Amino acid sequence: MTPKEKAKELYNKMKFLTECNSQPSTVNGMCKKLALVCVDEILQQAQMIETEYNGYDNPYQYFLQVKQEINKL
Repeated sequence: MTPKEKAKELYNKMKFLTECNSQPSTVNGMCKKLALVCVDEILQQAQMIETEYNGYDNPYQYFLQVKQEINKL
């Protein structure tokens, strides 16, 4: 899965959870914030892993790209 696809997957999971509980005008911002919280948690742990991941040198590099893609949504 590309970082862009992963970013959309995380965003869509958050969107599903927030659509019922948020004003329509705030759903996008809320989804991005929640997805970024998830990625930041992953990044904290991924720094310790040095194996290749989805074509990247390590998971940290992959999830940095995912974070950038979430910010573009």
